[in-house]
Amino acid sequence: MGSGGRRWRPWLAAAVAALSVMPAAAGERTDGIAALAGRISADALERHVEVLASDACEGRGPGSAGSARAVRYLEAQLAAIGLEPLGEGGGWRQPVPLVISTPQLGTTLELSSLGATRALRLGRDYLLLTSGDQTIVPRPVPVVFVGWGIVAPEFDHDDYAGLDVRGRVVAFLDGEPPSSDPAWFGGDEPTVYASPETKQRIALSRGAVATILLPVGQQAVASWSRRVRAYGFPAVLPAADLPRTLSIELAPDQVPALFADGLYSFDRILAMRAAGTAPAFHLPVSLRFVGEFAVATVLEPNLIARLPGSDRGLADTAVVLSAHWDHLGRGPAVAGDAIYNGAVDNALGVAGVLEIARVLAAQPTRPRRSVVVLLTTAEEAGLLGARTFLEHPPIPLSRMVADVNVDGLAFISDFCDLIAVGGDLSDLGDRLRRAVAPLGLSVHQPPQGVWSAESFAYSDQLAFAERGVPSIMVNEGFDWPGVAPQVALRRELAWMLEVYHSPRDESTQAIDWAAARRHAGAVLALVANLADDRQTPAWRPGVPYAYQRLLSLAEERGR
Repeated sequence: MGSGGRRWRPWLAAAVAALSVMPAAAGERTDGIAALAGRISADALERHVEVLASDACEGRGPGSAGSARAVRYLEAQLAAIGLEPLGEGGGWRQPVPLVISTPQLGTTLELSSLGATRALRLGRDYLLLTSGDQTIVPRPVPVVFVGWGIVAPEFDHDDYAGLDVRGRVVAFLDGEPPSSDPAWFGGDEPTVYASPETKQRIALSRGAVATILLPVGQQAVASWSRRVRAYGFPAVLPAADLPRTLSIELAPDQVPALFADGLYSFDRILAMRAAGTAPAFHLPVSLRFVGEFAVATVLEPNLIARLPGSDRGLADTAVVLSAHWDHLGRGPAVAGDAIYNGAVDNALGVAGVLEIARVLAAQPTRPRRSVVVLLTTAEEAGLLGARTFLEHPPIPLSRMVADVNVDGLAFISDFCDLIAVGGDLSDLGDRLRRAVAPLGLSVHQPPQGVWSAESFAYSDQLAFAERGVPSIMVNEGFDWPGVAPQVALRRELAWMLEVYHSPRDESTQAIDWAAARRHAGAVLALVANLADDRQTPAWRPGVPYAYQRLLSLAEERGR
């Protein structure tokens, strides 16, 4: 769960502040869907998770012996289900070339100001957001503060106005100008300009040689230890797209010193930031970085299988059912445990996909459309496996009618409603409502203040959307039997803060297997309906992903 191994369900971050039924269809179809969902086995879910999240699989980190064990297990399960292999050479695997870069003890970062130089400690004073020999800055380079580091013409905002940053290091605040107006930087919702990656691209386009992210605020201080742990793993990169510039994040307690001899103190910067302004100016500071890295190239596989459709006219189209099988591997020890087993994230999601595929394959009549089962690698490193699959698809993109992505299943409690992540971007949200109504489930928005449109961007469904394929992720909601929504929210938030992306996410934790079974049954209902429906899912008018869909359809017609 999460892009880059750092993020999952980002709307939960807003939940801290937020804390201060459709009728069932009648008749045969209702009974059929309920019976189909009822064939999901909670025991099978538990068995799959126990294997995939075992210490023997070493957290399924790229390049490890444990990840190889997990792959062999998954191949055996796909074969036992009776699916067709759809990987390269008639097998299950699609290779994904990756580079693993690990900073070594000799890595040095120095900041110099007015003749004084201080060395910063990696993992204490700063984090490396990029890794590899391309990031080296061998001689001191001046630093320029550029406010939020944003250029947004539609908001008449340019933090670089009048500044020449060519050959310089640029430092910028995290986030974006505060706003309560949806027409100005999205109001309470973050825009793309809040993303560090967007800020880095803007800086590089103006000739900067490196970037420094400056976290500010109490939340940044509170979350720093988790950030340190999250970046305590080797960087996993696409082999064909290595980073070319240094990008670091300073520790919150190191940020004030950057402004100590500058035109404005850090306290003054904070006051101006609260008022919605942030001046840009040259700092009397230079940066030097000499990194030493151990680099390895590995091939990790996506696993691809197909349940062929039964309809002669629709069998060459497919619903993609996806989940990522990778996790973080070995990392910083917590209470003596260094294996990040990834039971909920995402052994449980993979187990759900295996069970859904088994139930569909066991039906006497297959769905009209084919169902492609995709188990991706390197999702935690930035959706790298999914993007490789879409760059080298085993069937044309135009014939993928939808992607239903599974990133975890319900595990804390039973539930009565679902959240359609991305469901408002296409008609998949409406299709989900219709599909799960026979199961007595409804589809709701989460409580006010805990939803972020960014949620759609942090798992493999985004990669499909970017290539024009309508996609959705189905989460359990906060309507839990006998539990107030605020209490349900607190319980999930507690898990997020205490267990997510830590060695505690293992199969021995308390998991409500009946809830996981119910969730998998809901996803099964959606996949079965999509695979049997002659109508093709479509993006909503005005959604930017729709244009890419038109391109893939045009390419198909031109063949």
